Amino acid sequence: MNSLSQADLTILYGSQTGNAEFLAYNISEAAGKNGLQSELLSLEDALQEGNLFWQRLLIVTSTHDDGHMPDNAESFWTWLQSCDDGQYQGLPYTVLAIGDSMYDDFCKAGNDFFARFGELGAVPWIEHVECDVDYDLTSTSWIKKMLAAAAEVAPWQPEQVTAVDTESAKQFSTTPEPWHRAKVSAVHCLTEADSEKRVLHYELELPSDFEYEPGDSLDLAPYNSKVLVDEWLRAFPDSSTVTLDGEEVAVATALRERLEIRLPHLGLVNSLLAQIASSEAADRIRDLLDSGDRQSIDAWLWGRDVLNVVTELGFAGGDLQTIVDLLRPIQDRSYSISSTPALDPSKLTLTVSAISYDADGREHLGTGTSHLEASVGDEISVRRARSHGFGLPEDDAPVIMIGPGVGVAPFRGFLQEIESRGNNNDAWLFFGDQRRSCDWLYRNEMQSWLDSGTLNKLNLAFSRDQAEKHYVQHEIRAEASLVRDWVQRGAHIYICGDKNRMAHDVEQSLIEVLANSPDDLASGASALEDLRTAGRYAKDVY
Repeated sequence: MNSLSQADLTILYGSQTGNAEFLAYNISEAAGKNGLQSELLSLEDALQEGNLFWQRLLIVTSTHDDGHMPDNAESFWTWLQSCDDGQYQGLPYTVLAIGDSMYDDFCKAGNDFFARFGELGAVPWIEHVECDVDYDLTSTSWIKKMLAAAAEVAPWQPEQVTAVDTESAKQFSTTPEPWHRAKVSAVHCLTEADSEKRVLHYELELPSDFEYEPGDSLDLAPYNSKVLVDEWLRAFPDSSTVTLDGEEVAVATALRERLEIRLPHLGLVNSLLAQIASSEAADRIRDLLDSGDRQSIDAWLWGRDVLNVVTELGFAGGDLQTIVDLLRPIQDRSYSISSTPALDPSKLTLTVSAISYDADGREHLGTGTSHLEASVGDEISVRRARSHGFGLPEDDAPVIMIGPGVGVAPFRGFLQEIESRGNNNDAWLFFGDQRRSCDWLYRNEMQSWLDSGTLNKLNLAFSRDQAEKHYVQHEIRAEASLVRDWVQRGAHIYICGDKNRMAHDVEQSLIEVLANSPDDLASGASALEDLRTAGRYAKDVY
């Protein structure tokens, strides 16, 4: 395509998990209601199709992990860096960036796009915006302002729309990671019967063309649990089919295979509230959202699924199509791989904590975890998710691995890989959980690695084996002198696991350990940032 797009507004998205894509879709719908003809496609598709001349441009993108482009934005970004100065002189543009502030560069992809288009001469019609994981709450007012301002901005009229060689641009395009069918060949429970958790070890048989590296994750395309689907069918007994993308689909199929009915999002809640003039539940929830109190909002959302919200607002038994029109496509689930192909390239293992709890008189199951457990002996759809910096050093530098609970998963793969290389990397693992007797995952393997020298040091923290809670961050502080010695020897530090509390607490302990003195924590933060910049500090948190 060497001509100017006919759309008033072109929306290009970069999305790793589907959140940015769904947000971009909603903006496209809102643009139409504001009288703007829009077109929507991924950054990768725009590059492949040569759709590189726009009247007005909006980029909606997430940032993957700690500062990386989403897979379907990376090629476009590489191409954009090759463009000549002035390539987009006068182009009206802006960027909506979303990310997770647990990571330092949580909106880096969006910020990079905004800066680069500015360097190429494009002119923002509204300042770009950064949104955290609560983007459904924080982006709404910006989107309204952005669309109102877009209608007042003159479309781009480049002097030469053929200035970009679209055929050359297409050469930058890359093939996304393909989906494969893999068999879930075995499963066994890693926790004992008296544990408060069920952590499962899965073995998958891979097709011959599937490749991965230690530190990678596995994307799973799941189905919703039959338990949840049956509850929806009982809640909407008069509905037999619904329309999805212009296609009539059986309700059971749509609910099980196509729609995200496990995880509610604030955009859905707001859309449902917009259809209710007033009710006790609607007024209470509306007041909660209007308060902007993220902690209280999260507390209300915790444990609820979409059916909880739909029922609470009085939509159960009504028109299901109205609800379906507001639901996003079912999201992929991602799990850290806990093996290395060096042992057997035809197999892969996952370490997964099964999600199951009772709330409001209903049994709630995790979508991905229940799909895995129901698929033992069957094939499932999987895709490699590259780690982007969360991998072993190429040389013999020491490694410090901090992974309590199922956060130990990638480090099992690391240790298998180190062993296969001849134990050239000194390795130190911090592991913890609730109780030593029932929650020590891979206990025999860890002890074997200690005996063989693959694992040089193992620190354990079981939080409930004593009156005062004891976590991995306490072990790190207790080993402060040795941690500093390892860092001075060139050690790489890795954190994997819970982002809500563990990752923050562990990072704070590292800052304290690396600080010049207890009164100079800024020096510790600077030292940790230097390690991150040098590629020696990486996180895989969720």
